[in-house]
Amino acid sequence: MKSCCLLLTLSVLLCCGFATPGRADAPVRVIVDADTANEIDDLYAIVRALAAPEFQVEGVTSAHFTRSTKSNETVHRSQKINEQLLDAMGLRNSIPHPVGADRSMPDAMTAVDSPAARFIIERAHAGDTHNKLIVFALGACTNLASALVLDPSIESKVIFAFIDGDYKEGRWGPGIFNWKNDISAVKVIFESKVEYFHMPARSVSVEMRLSKKDVNEHLKGKGGVWDLLVDRWETFPRTAKQEVKVMWDVALIEAILRPKLATPVVVGAPIIHDAQTVEQYPDNHRRVTVFEAIDAEGMARDFWKAIDAAIAKGPISD
Repeated sequence: MKSCCLLLTLSVLLCCGFATPGRADAPVRVIVDADTANEIDDLYAIVRALAAPEFQVEGVTSAHFTRSTKSNETVHRSQKINEQLLDAMGLRNSIPHPVGADRSMPDAMTAVDSPAARFIIERAHAGDTHNKLIVFALGACTNLASALVLDPSIESKVIFAFIDGDYKEGRWGPGIFNWKNDISAVKVIFESKVEYFHMPARSVSVEMRLSKKDVNEHLKGKGGVWDLLVDRWETFPRTAKQEVKVMWDVALIEAILRPKLATPVVVGAPIIHDAQTVEQYPDNHRRVTVFEAIDAEGMARDFWKAIDAAIAKGPISD
C-alpha cells in the first residue's frame, strides 16, 4: 500500500507540479549536483534532466570526489565539465552553475561553505512547503548537507535525492563511492527531517545500463552535446573500450521522473556510525523513501525516447 501511495504522490507531483495556487501545471524545480569529472554517467543524467519538460532545472552544481577534508582540485574538474556540457547545450548563460565544496565535511556539525551550498539555500527559499526544490546528489552530498547546516530553515522546503548506500532485502548497507566520500554529510541528511529519496547503487541502480551500440545509433554525428556524450564515453579511460556501461545516476533521475519504473518503500533511516558501519533501525521515526528495485529496461527505453525527442526538437538555447 505504501508503494502505491508513493507512486501516486510522485506521479501527481510530476504531472501537476507542487500544489501552488495558479501553477497547477508548473514543472518541478530541481538542482542537479554532480561529481561530473569522476565518471561518464553524470553527464548522461544531467542531460536527461535538462531534456525533461517536467523539470525546471534551476542550476547544475559541481561536487568533489574525494574523502579528504583538505582542499583539493576534484571539484574544479567537475566544474569544468559542467561548463562544457552547458556550453554544448547553449545553456551556460541561462542555467546557473556555481562551484561546490572542495573537500568533505570534517564532521556532521561543520559545513563546507561554497557557492553551490549558498545557491541551494537561495533556491530553497524561492519556494515553500508547497513548491519544494528537488536536489539530486549524483556524487558526494557535501553541498546538500552543508546547505542544511548553514541554514536549517530550508529543511521543509527541499527534497533530497541521493545515490549510493546499499539497501537489499530490507537491510541497509554501506555505499560504494559517493557515500564514503563524505560520510558526515550522509549523517546530516539521515538525521534531518528533509524529505528524502534514496537510490541504492550496489543492489539497484547497477541494473541500469546503456550500450555503446545504442549511443552510436542515437547520438553519434548529431553535433553539440550529443557528440560530447559520445566523446566522453570514447575518451574516458574506464569506458573507452566498454560496449555496455552502468548508468548509475541515470537510474535516480528516471526513478523520480517515471515513478512507475521504480519500486519505492518507506523505511526507517539507518544509524550511520562510519563509512563501513550501518546500524539497522526499522522503527526509527525518521522515515525515508528507498527505491528497492527498478525496471532497468523500461528506464533505458524512456531515456532514449526523451533524448530522441530532444534531438528532433532541435538545439536547446538560452
